[in-house]
Amino acid sequence: MRRALAAGRAGGAGPPGGAPATVRCADGWTGRAVAVGAGPRRIGALLVAEPVSAGQWELAAAATTALLIEAVRHESPPPAVRDAPTVLRALRDGPGGPAGSASTPRLGEAELLRAGAAHGWRLDQPHAVAGIAYTGEQQRRWASALSWLDRPVLAEGRLAWTLLHGDVEREVTRLRARLDQIVGPGQVRVVAGPLVTGPARTAASFRDADRLLRLLLRSSDGRPELPFGQAGLAQVLLAVPDERLRWFVHRHLGPIAHRDDLLRTLDCWLATGGSRQAVSERLHLHRNSVGYRVGLIKRLLGVDPLDPQTVAVLRTALVARELLAASEAG
Repeated sequence: MRRALAAGRAGGAGPPGGAPATVRCADGWTGRAVAVGAGPRRIGALLVAEPVSAGQWELAAAATTALLIEAVRHESPPPAVRDAPTVLRALRDGPGGPAGSASTPRLGEAELLRAGAAHGWRLDQPHAVAGIAYTGEQQRRWASALSWLDRPVLAEGRLAWTLLHGDVEREVTRLRARLDQIVGPGQVRVVAGPLVTGPARTAASFRDADRLLRLLLRSSDGRPELPFGQAGLAQVLLAVPDERLRWFVHRHLGPIAHRDDLLRTLDCWLATGGSRQAVSERLHLHRNSVGYRVGLIKRLLGVDPLDPQTVAVLRTALVARELLAASEAG
């Protein structure tokens, strides 16, 4: 093999540079070898079993060009995926699918690892997808802000996506603070999906980050950030199929599902531990109105909203309902 590679380096591994080298393997197998490479670099050698005719050897020597091209393709990302947005789109689709296109080619896991590494993303280490939303009106300023970040992003209108490593919750805060400095405070929302390892799992972090971002945009409490670790019940419910969530919501909130006023009252009632005064202040209602609504909720649902077991069920149903609404809004 060394003789074959050395001959190839000198241009003598096969026609027209000279005679092919004979290789005898440990099991007695004998073949002819031609080097596969370009310039001073060698990828390996192509072996052809004896006996080899002159015509067969010419075909083998010609095949080395195709083998070299294929080796280089597997060794580095294709030109179409060298830009960060295309890499992120491919990661969102996951290895092998959906069908590739000029803008988002179909890539295997090894290719995604190499493509990510070109942008500083260690996909074989824990990482999370960050979703960013802009709620202001200065689109040019928003685009400029994204270009000034210390990391590449995939920009899609008012939304943007990137990858985070290390302390994800701290990175979410740092990312939002940096954007706030450019576009103005209170106009950016940032979420992070769960930590995953390996490019095959990055698509799952993308999906969860997308739903958390839509959930955050629907939230009325003004929170600017929602990393996965702070998502509470949503951390578990994100893994539940939508049809199961719909069944659960219908089972436990069905009689009031069409009454936004009662749903808001129930949410506040659970959040405040059944404080009529606190609910009154939050919803700007008279205390008597709060009492009337809570009584109506009890009658329609047939449960006591402050029973410990019932509280857990109703809180879960309310979060599930918000997740479904966020998905449908998407």
